Amino acid sequence: MNAITSLANKPLLSPQIDPPPMPSALKELDIPVVVLENLVLKHIAHLTKATVLELADAMGVSTHIVDELLNYLRKRSLLEVFQPMGLSGSADYSNNHVRYGLSASGEQEADLAFMKDAYVGPAPVSLDDYRRVVALQDVRVNSIGHEQIAGALRGVFGADKMIEILGPALNSGRALLLYGNSGTGKSFVAAQLINSFESSIYIPFAVYTSGSIIRVFSDAHHKMLDNNSTANRIHFNEQYDKRWALCERPNIQVGGELTMEMLEVNHSQHNRVWLAPLQMLANNGLLIIDDLGRQKISVGALLNRWIVPMEYYVDYLQLPNGQQAAIPFTLNLAFSTNLNPLDIGDPAFLRRLGYKIEFFPLNQEDYMTLIEEVSESRGLTINSEFREMVLRLHSTDRTPFYPCIPKDIIGICSDIIKFNQESHVITPSILESAWRLYCTSDGMGGNNE
Repeated sequence: MNAITSLANKPLLSPQIDPPPMPSALKELDIPVVVLENLVLKHIAHLTKATVLELADAMGVSTHIVDELLNYLRKRSLLEVFQPMGLSGSADYSNNHVRYGLSASGEQEADLAFMKDAYVGPAPVSLDDYRRVVALQDVRVNSIGHEQIAGALRGVFGADKMIEILGPALNSGRALLLYGNSGTGKSFVAAQLINSFESSIYIPFAVYTSGSIIRVFSDAHHKMLDNNSTANRIHFNEQYDKRWALCERPNIQVGGELTMEMLEVNHSQHNRVWLAPLQMLANNGLLIIDDLGRQKISVGALLNRWIVPMEYYVDYLQLPNGQQAAIPFTLNLAFSTNLNPLDIGDPAFLRRLGYKIEFFPLNQEDYMTLIEEVSESRGLTINSEFREMVLRLHSTDRTPFYPCIPKDIIGICSDIIKFNQESHVITPSILESAWRLYCTSDGMGGNNE
């Protein structure tokens, strides 16, 4: 498989499913009332004083639901009510002007709620609702066609050969193993696969299950397309559930920094907010484990952790309170490595990797075309002497035509030209200088293969 490192065009995205409808009653949330009451207390503690509208916006629920929760809290004497001066009894007065604060006993309850978990944000969705929406947004519901995979791999050399392999692989939903020498484009191609899925998805801000709130939406891993910000200006029945965010499908890539803790429900170092593991963040999207075999955890431990989820598409997570939750494992999982597959896993694991795809260096013709395209994109000129020098350097150092080289080498040539204030022509001498700066004494690793 051959690849160049240029960006594929992103397709226009439309939601795969209708948006989750806005709940109109407390019971429709399917969340224990005490959990929602605690969330109200934490929001008020955070805001000091808050109106019904402010709480509804912060929790992503209707004002009717907030009113219900406030009534419960008032009956328990956990709230203080502050009415605006001069408006009480006037025509301009409404419940939206009333501000709520915590009473002394309310502050104590809020402190207890924060000790249990420090989550403050939109109300969580139930695990059942999360499972249902994830299942509806499964990429296998709408199979990828030849045109979609071709669009995702636009700008990739050898894409015509990849399409016939990667298309069925993605539609299968099974894990992929991309292997081959370093620099052959495995990670780049893997990252482009998400562009095959021409649809957006709804991701919850948080999920509630078995006494725990798990934060799911992450600014670092999810790209929001619509935050439902127009909801205040449209009719209630036209709104969708604000506890969900419309996002691009997640495209999460992790390498040597991967630890076993990142695969379990965990809290941040600064507070007790329980965070979803990587595989849950990647649901309905793509999770790439890059440089497999270079992680701090052993390959065996990593593969054993996921051997059941890959087989049955469900992951069993240990929750902070010691209980266990069955979470959907509905994602495309891709492993990338420059190690021999036989050296990283036993036959039982390799069997569960439905598609094992080897990547190779470019052929000479494609490689030279790539160099020309990269040079042109940087406004640099090359000539026949340059081309001859490229082939000579590769032959002398016995370096394969890895697709990662042109971008790096031409970049160094550009730096040399700018520094010396020379014309925008890459001469053989400049190329040779760049090559020696880029390569180690034994070339690009070709001598060690």
